[in-house]
Amino acid sequence: MRLVRRIGFVVAALGLAGFAPPPEYVLVVNPSNPASAVSRAEAARMFLKKVAAWPDGRTVTAIDQERTSPVRQAFSRDIHHKDADGIAAYWQSAVFSGRDVPPPVGRSDDDVLAFVRANPGAIGYVSGRTAVEGVEGVKVLKVQ
Repeated sequence: MRLVRRIGFVVAALGLAGFAPPPEYVLVVNPSNPASAVSRAEAARMFLKKVAAWPDGRTVTAIDQERTSPVRQAFSRDIHHKDADGIAAYWQSAVFSGRDVPPPVGRSDDDVLAFVRANPGAIGYVSGRTAVEGVEGVKVLKVQ
């Protein structure tokens, strides 16, 4: 019982000290993109291809990760309020009806970072454990 109280105290103290685990995902864009933040709703529309252009006029080019990856699961829950399978079903319907095709899929954080570096209008997400601050060719986009 004492151990449980001590653990509870340590957890509470860390919370009060501002300690927080790393986010499950981080949005990234090409550094030439002037945007510094995006709302969750706007990010969802970008990844569902309901928004075609950034405010500066350049084309939005989203890249997803593998449907089974933990980072995609976290991103889908937080941004779309659905699991990755629900988003896959959305895209199956869109493809079947001839409306659109899903964004390309990166197989890893490195694939997403490479895509974002190469495409000025790109937006993607990587694991929150991936060090992206200061990485050449990408910048973090704050989620509001």
